[in-house]
Amino acid sequence: MPGTFFGLEIGRRGLQTHQKSLDVTGHNLANSSTEGYSRQEAVYSVTDPYTSPDLDSMATAGQLGSGVQTSMIRRIRDQYLDPQVRTSNKDRFYWEDQTFVLSRVEASFAEPAADGIQDQLVEFFKGWQNLNNNPQDPGVKASVEEVGVQLVSLMSYTYRQLGDIQESIVKPGTLPNVESGQLKDQVGRVNDLLSQVQNLTEDIARIYRVGQQPNDLLDKRDLLLDELAKFGPLSVVNGTTDGKPNGEVTLTYFGLTITTVPRSQTTFSLRLNDQEGPLYGHLELHEASVGKVIDLTAESGNTVMGGSLLGLESSRQSIIGFRDILDDIAVTLRDQIRNKNSAPPPAGTPDFFLGSLATGDYRVNEAVASDPSIIDGKKAALIAGIRNENMSAERDYTLEECYGLLVTNVGNRARGTDNMAANQQAIQEQMYNLRESVSGVSVDEELTRMIQFQYGYQASARVVDMMDEILEVIINRLKP
Repeated sequence: MPGTFFGLEIGRRGLQTHQKSLDVTGHNLANSSTEGYSRQEAVYSVTDPYTSPDLDSMATAGQLGSGVQTSMIRRIRDQYLDPQVRTSNKDRFYWEDQTFVLSRVEASFAEPAADGIQDQLVEFFKGWQNLNNNPQDPGVKASVEEVGVQLVSLMSYTYRQLGDIQESIVKPGTLPNVESGQLKDQVGRVNDLLSQVQNLTEDIARIYRVGQQPNDLLDKRDLLLDELAKFGPLSVVNGTTDGKPNGEVTLTYFGLTITTVPRSQTTFSLRLNDQEGPLYGHLELHEASVGKVIDLTAESGNTVMGGSLLGLESSRQSIIGFRDILDDIAVTLRDQIRNKNSAPPPAGTPDFFLGSLATGDYRVNEAVASDPSIIDGKKAALIAGIRNENMSAERDYTLEECYGLLVTNVGNRARGTDNMAANQQAIQEQMYNLRESVSGVSVDEELTRMIQFQYGYQASARVVDMMDEILEVIINRLKP
């Protein structure tokens, strides 16, 4: 037979179990707005029953229950949703980071403003047409020179603005080093996240080894892994021992396998390829410990790989292309005016434009700027006709059409990335909401459970109170 205090022990266990459940519920409510927090739950299990054998039964358990206990504090988490959330993260930020950059690029062109490059090109050719009507008029020549200065100034300013945006992504240092920029900052953050994940994993594995459940640490690590996935393709494999989780994880990042226990000395860095050849100038992600190289420039259009590192590099390559086209327009205009000035004879008229945007010295010839009267008005009709000529035999469009195509491409690229970013954000939010529906804290539900545990605690307290009365009768009221 169980002892006199048997019922008191059952009540004590009930009190402790419901008290722990109330503590867990309070912890959930306190973290209902904490990013990355997963709802926790106290799991009940029946304690070993008391054996009450008799002459006709074996001495085995199962005859008399001995109460309840909390077997574990469970973290409510769907491990199958985590990879999908992380995939949606990398897809979203591949496009979103491009949107931020290309919106600045689009603003740099200021089209179709009245004082944009398109308008200045029109005014420039109109000036030459007016000079054709008044070939010797010094005032008209001065006007042509002034419009040329304005055109050069606006094209140079736009080119420099694009260069500033490009350098905000990657500013080269002494090759192959990268001095600064968003990409360098993001790679530094990747290294920091990997270090934090490895530190947490060591703590998590240590707690698992002593038979405990490190729920809050697991939440912290998953939050770090979610952020890590924003920068590039990440896959996570959880380690097990005898079929049970041991807290260890193996990461695959940009195709590189990273172990957390034992710690993998993984450090990424950015470099620009300084070897002569087709890869010269390519931006590369280097990993020091194994010497792995990821060519970000070559992979920048790989939307399957995704992540903001590739997204920013894709934007940088677009800016390089836009700047090349703008410089091509400026150089072609310079050369075409030079050709018109040199033919038909007599030759020797000074060049109107010198230099290029790429070299940073595109300008109106100093001789022309100081004395516009040296402009040959007899060539004005030829130069005005450049407006209707193709840029070259291979490029069957005029300078104005080329610039219009450039502005259109910039606008289409900015609009396209914005649309893709909005779509991917909707997908990412949907996946996040699905995970939150499983792991998130519902305040109403937790308050309901709190009332349930409160009643359970009160019932267990009543059992203890009742047993106290029984014991009081036995001890103090029974006569010897």
